[in-house]
Amino acid sequence: PGVRIEPGAIIRESVLLTDCVVEKNAIVERAILDKRARVGAGARVGAMPAPGQDVPGARRFSVMGKNSYIPPGFRVGIGAEVGPDVIPSDLEGDTLPDGRIVLTKRRPHEV
Repeated sequence: PGVRIEPGAIIRESVLLTDCVVEKNAIVERAILDKRARVGAGARVGAMPAPGQDVPGARRFSVMGKNSYIPPGFRVGIGAEVGPDVIPSDLEGDTLPDGRIVLTKRRPHEV
C-alpha cells in the first residue's frame, strides 16, 4: 500500500514495501526496498543479467533499508545494501559497487 511508481520507471523481480517511491525513469531490478525507501529520478538499484549471461552474484538481491533515499542518477550494484535512514550525504560518488554496504553517518538523535 502507498507505493508510488512515477512515469518511465521500471520495476523487475523486486519487492517494494509500504510507501516506497520510485521516481521517473529509475530502474529497480532484483531488489528489496523496505518501508518508505525512495529511489531518485534516473537512479538504478540492482540489475538483471542478460539472457544466457552468467554474472557472479547475479542471483543476489540488492537491498534498501527503511527510510533510505538514493539521489537521482545514483547506482546501487548487484547484492549491494543501502542501510536504513541513509541519505545522499552518506553516499560517496555516484555508485555503490556490487556487494558493498553503506550505513548512515548520522547519530541516532539526528535521524
